[in-house]
Amino acid sequence: MFEFTTQPPLYMNVITIYFMMLPFLMASAIYMAIKKKFTLHYKMQLSIFIITLIVVVIFEVGVRLSGGFSAFMQTSNANMTYMTLFLVVHILVALVSVVLYFLVIYSAYREVKLHKEPLIHNHKFLGRLVFLGMSITSIMGTTIYYFLFIY
Repeated sequence: MFEFTTQPPLYMNVITIYFMMLPFLMASAIYMAIKKKFTLHYKMQLSIFIITLIVVVIFEVGVRLSGGFSAFMQTSNANMTYMTLFLVVHILVALVSVVLYFLVIYSAYREVKLHKEPLIHNHKFLGRLVFLGMSITSIMGTTIYYFLFIY
């Protein structure tokens, strides 16, 4: 199906598969909220958030130990300028999405568990933005993987 131009590290394969699944995992958690199973929705979202943070840390450590982005670019056929720009946009979307994801989860926790005023008052709208941002991040990350190792 695909022939690799260079063999990616195992951690990169596993992480890419996780991020390809992430929008579907988040969608299943959102579906729980639609079905009014709010406790399960919260637990799923919190679990997905924590697992995603752990995966990102593993990814960042792995990339650093492998020589960084530029080391992967040396064996890629992709344009360095285009890939760098694409990577910067990917990182910006990811950072905004993760911070917003944390705020949505923490605000829900404050409201439900601590019975305090939530930090945000439009959970559903911001949750949709988080889903969109994380989905875009997942697609962009998978695209970067493609250009680094397959293209």
